[in-house]
Amino acid sequence: MMKKTMVATVSFLSSILVLSGCGSSTSSTMSIVQSIESAAEKNAELDNARFEILFSTKGGPEQINQTSEGSFLKKTDSDYDWYQKTSFGGENTTEVTQINGKQYQKIRLTGQEEAPWVETSSTWFPLQDLLDPLFENDLVEFEITESQVEEQEEGTSYKLILSDTYADRLKARNVEEIQRSIGELKQENEEVTVIQELETQLQEIKNTDYQDLTITYEINDEDFLTVVHSESTVVPSTGEAYTFVTRFSLTEYNLSDTDNLLPQITE
Repeated sequence: MMKKTMVATVSFLSSILVLSGCGSSTSSTMSIVQSIESAAEKNAELDNARFEILFSTKGGPEQINQTSEGSFLKKTDSDYDWYQKTSFGGENTTEVTQINGKQYQKIRLTGQEEAPWVETSSTWFPLQDLLDPLFENDLVEFEITESQVEEQEEGTSYKLILSDTYADRLKARNVEEIQRSIGELKQENEEVTVIQELETQLQEIKNTDYQDLTITYEINDEDFLTVVHSESTVVPSTGEAYTFVTRFSLTEYNLSDTDNLLPQITE
């Protein structure tokens, strides 16, 4: 598995204050970046939470609408147990959970009975990687071409328009991560088909441009980063351009009753 790095935008309901433009590094832009960084770091203080993830496309030859919901429970400062259920293509679902150092998976396809939990040999996957946009922030001031702020009833929303330089940097990081994953899989003697699929994905990313990237961050009145929503135009080397949308959000957190946050697995 690898990080989902193209991240997160939301609609604005009240008046918007335009704070900066033309890609210049201003005190306002610096303040926005610092606010987002602080909120992402504060999320590490959460003891538990429920979350949702969305990946979808608008236009283009193939429509994608993949949704996930899940939860996590902190064990130590940087160690979490977590659960995620992903739905795609109708009633098809994949469930993954990591509990006490072990990873389990359950898959259900349309027309089939629900399968039992099965322990997998997959490498331990940190929650911070699964929810990377909500825990880490790599914004650079000079890559922000325009920023808008909206004060909301329960917090503040920041809409950022990013330069092509930002998109190129994310693309380069994606390429590097996939290349590293391919190398690791070859060392582990992974199935050839899995490696070939990643190599195809790598080539597609290299031949694709990302433009008009907009990211919206929502910080609530307790200073937690609760939503990261992005939209970008994807331009493949061949084929029709389309809009790619991602959204990471915390729906509840620091619950007093945590009994139902994680599945009960009997070995």
